[in-house]
Amino acid sequence: MNDTQAFAIEIIKELEKKFKNACCNKVAEAYLDCALLIKHRIEEKQSKKN
Repeated sequence: MNDTQAFAIEIIKELEKKFKNACCNKVAEAYLDCALLIKHRIEEKQSKKN
């Protein structure tokens, strides 16, 4: 498994946790959390490469 695959699997697992904990009326908030999580993790990954 390469770096990108491992990173994708890690993100998917974290997103699954977010959605499992989200209530029906909090779906928009869960989507926002996911978007921010992805943004944050990509920034972390890029800063490690630099």
